[in-house]
Amino acid sequence: MNSFSKNKPCAVFWFRRDLRLHDNHGLYAALKSGLPVLPVFIFDKNILETLERNDARVSFIHQTLANINIKLQDFGSSLMFMHDQPIDAFKKICDKYQVKEVYTNHDYEPYAIQRDRELETLLHPKNILFKTFKDQVIFEKNEVLKNDGTPYTIFTPYSKVWKAELGKQNLTFFPSEKFTKNYFQTKPFPF
Repeated sequence: MNSFSKNKPCAVFWFRRDLRLHDNHGLYAALKSGLPVLPVFIFDKNILETLERNDARVSFIHQTLANINIKLQDFGSSLMFMHDQPIDAFKKICDKYQVKEVYTNHDYEPYAIQRDRELETLLHPKNILFKTFKDQVIFEKNEVLKNDGTPYTIFTPYSKVWKAELGKQNLTFFPSEKFTKNYFQTKPFPF
């Protein structure tokens, strides 16, 4: 197996809030890209440093990632774990691998929006595409608006329009499990 290879072009899928291998829009797009997909999770120092040492959310994330890693090993792959600031982590990934594309799902927090802009600024000069996808929501904030284009401020009218729009939607399922052969083949990374 190819544990570390700068010679083989690959795509990176960056897990964030979307800790699942099935019905994951960004992961599905990455696996369909035609490039081997290196799955990555970054324990973001900028976030972790603001939390208590034994934060239950971090324990839950750690256990979920361990389960994902076990499943990935069944496909001959492994989840790369990093504890770093995301920009620094991606510098290291790009130094070690021939990354052509980075896939992830939209993150809506102000910190995340800024972080993603900085990452795109890092990747662009390297000719690495940064692609994000709507995944964890049914509608994004600009998809359910009043007729004048402004957001609803009262729940009941918003709810009625939301439900009406939902009835018009063809919800899409992203069967990532059909493309398990497209994971980057690697020995297990240290966990």
